[in-house]
Amino acid sequence: MVSDDTTVSSVGDDDEALRIPDIDGSIERILVPVDGSPGSEIGMAWADLVARVADAEVIVVVTFNPPSAIRRRGILETEHLRIEMEEDAKEVATEAAQLFLDRGRRARALVVVGEPVEAILETAETEHVDLIVIGRRGLGRLEGMLVGSVSERVARHATVPVFLAS
Repeated sequence: MVSDDTTVSSVGDDDEALRIPDIDGSIERILVPVDGSPGSEIGMAWADLVARVADAEVIVVVTFNPPSAIRRRGILETEHLRIEMEEDAKEVATEAAQLFLDRGRRARALVVVGEPVEAILETAETEHVDLIVIGRRGLGRLEGMLVGSVSERVARHATVPVFLAS
C-alpha cells in the first residue's frame, strides 16, 4: 500500500520500468495434496481461502506408493499393505474433501497410486488445475532432507503456479 506522503517518481529513459503483466485466466480449480500432516492442513487452510475468494473448486489428492517385495521371478506387490494403504488414503481424501464441502466449497477427492511428486504433477495436468496449494512440510521429513521435499520438487516442476503454504 502506498501512503499519501510517499513521493512516486518516474523511471528514467535508461531504466526499464517495472510492470505487472496481464494474466489471461482465472482460478477455477485448485489442487491440494493432503497427507494428514499439520503441514498439509496448513495447505488446506490456504486452499480454502483462495477457493472462497475465487469461487474455485478444490480437488484433494492423496497419493500412496505401495511397497514391493522381490521374489525369485520378479517384483510382487505386498498386496495386504497396498490394500491397507489404499483404504487409509481413501479415508483421508474423503475426510479432507468433506471439510471443504462443510465450509461451502465445491470439492472432490482423488486417490492416486505412485511416487508423490509424479502423482501430484500428473494429477495437476489431467485435472487441468489452475493452482497447486501445498504445505511446505509433510510426513516425508527424512526423504526431504535427502532428496528435497515433495513440495519443493512439485514447485520446481509444475506447469501451473504453486503456493507453498506454511
